[in-house]
Amino acid sequence: MKQLLVLTAFFFALASVYAQEDYSEMVKVGDLLYIDAPSANSYKHIDIPRKNFIIKRGGIANMSSIRNTAVIVTKIDTGNDPKVTFKKSNGSKFFNAFRTMSADLNKAIESGELEIRNTKKKDSLTR
Repeated sequence: MKQLLVLTAFFFALASVYAQEDYSEMVKVGDLLYIDAPSANSYKHIDIPRKNFIIKRGGIANMSSIRNTAVIVTKIDTGNDPKVTFKKSNGSKFFNAFRTMSADLNKAIESGELEIRNTKKKDSLTR
């Protein structure tokens, strides 16, 4: 009985490792993504500068200003944990101080901080 329990736990752990999707094949340079609401009080998987750095560069540290913002992917670093660099689609700066920002692609999409919207079907592909 004990061996069956350990074997079952092992298979569930193995299945959860392979259950995580890899969005690096879906996202290409030039694709349009949307920044959505954070998964908690602040963004965990999008690399947002601290407020004091935003203020030192003459920006406005308003985190709600980036919510529902369309961004264009400029660079994808592949590997175990792919990172994506993006800029605003309208050409303005984030917080009036930064041209580009980056995020952990898979984690940000899984948590809902970044969203891929399919323009043909008019629905989102999160989760």
